[in-house]
This record gives sequence, structure tokens and C-alpha cells, in this order.
Amino acid sequence: MLFVTKWKIKPEHFIDAIKRFTSGDPSEEFPEGVRLVGRWHTPASNSGVAVLEADNSEAAIRWTLKWNDLMDITLEPAVDDELGGQMAVEKLASIGQD
Repeated sequence: MLFVTKWKIKPEHFIDAIKRFTSGDPSEEFPEGVRLVGRWHTPASNSGVAVLEADNSEAAIRWTLKWNDLMDITLEPAVDDELGGQMAVEKLASIGQD
């Protein structure tokens, strides 16, 4: 399963978030069953986005719990173009717009 996560670091925790991000072994950040596809940071706004691949939602949620004390974080399931396109065609068919 793919997940998109967005975060915004709470201003009072900015330095703590930097310390946590830059310390330790990066390979240990993600729990078993979670793989980082990519992560992008917008330092000017203390926010960012990541795409995760996880065996299940529970594993992905466990990763967010490692960070949610320092930031507001969301986690949403996502699909690729192929499946998204298929879903769009199905939706149009269901409302007679095919």
C-alpha cells in the first residue's frame, strides 16, 4: 500500500525535530513493513511530505507515532495513475458519464 504523509513541525519543537532527524541510524527510522519511497522538505515553512510503501496501514501509522509529538502529521492512502484512472472510469460509469 502507498501512503502520502504531510507534516508541519510545531514551532516550539523545531530544534528537537532537527536533532531527531539528524541523529541515529536512518535505516532504523521506519518500522518493519514500511519503506520510504521519497521525502521532500520545505524548510522555510517547517513542513514536508513523504511517500511511504507499507505492508498495511498499521505499520505506516506506527511510523507517524514516532514523530507526532513534534509535529502535526497526516497519513493518507494513495494509488498510482493506473488504479486512479480505473477508479475515475468506474465513477463516471456509475453516474452515467461514460
